[in-house]
Amino acid sequence: MDDSIRVELPLPLMHLQLEEDDDIAITSELVEPEVSRTDRSIARRASLQILYELDSTDHSLAAVMDAHFTESADSRQVRPVIRRLVQGVLENKLVIDSMLQEYAPEFPIDQVAVIDRNILRMAFYEHLMQQRHTPVPVIVNEAVQLAHRFGADHAHSFVHGVLGSLLVDTAQEAPAAEPEAEGA
Repeated sequence: MDDSIRVELPLPLMHLQLEEDDDIAITSELVEPEVSRTDRSIARRASLQILYELDSTDHSLAAVMDAHFTESADSRQVRPVIRRLVQGVLENKLVIDSMLQEYAPEFPIDQVAVIDRNILRMAFYEHLMQQRHTPVPVIVNEAVQLAHRFGADHAHSFVHGVLGSLLVDTAQEAPAAEPEAEGA
């Protein structure tokens, strides 16, 4: 905010000047700002860390989320994205794991590295199960980047290969036009 203009918030409504043709509605609804692509990348990385811990320990979801939010400087608008992604993966884990097994039959799901397994779970959830539409290239790119950053030497190739197989199958099943993207 410009130092020369100081506005005390909330601005009293008596200072609100409306023209006769202005159409304005005042509600108590809290409107969160749109989460940017960079913030979604941060949310995916944080979600991966949370899912990794849950998959590797017997810690409770609430304890892991609380610890992450306490230790991490995630912005306020990213937390709902993290919660939605983590809960979506956990609620659909059995279905996702059976699909993963179908697309990587040579690798029993319980023997796939914990990082790779959770990256794939998130990507499968985002592509097949979440309500909002994330463009497929974004899902694949983010998953491969996470595998490259956190996985073993060839994890990114494995993740890319499994997601490539999924995408070939889903493209053959639904050749209709893609819905309008809401962004990454």
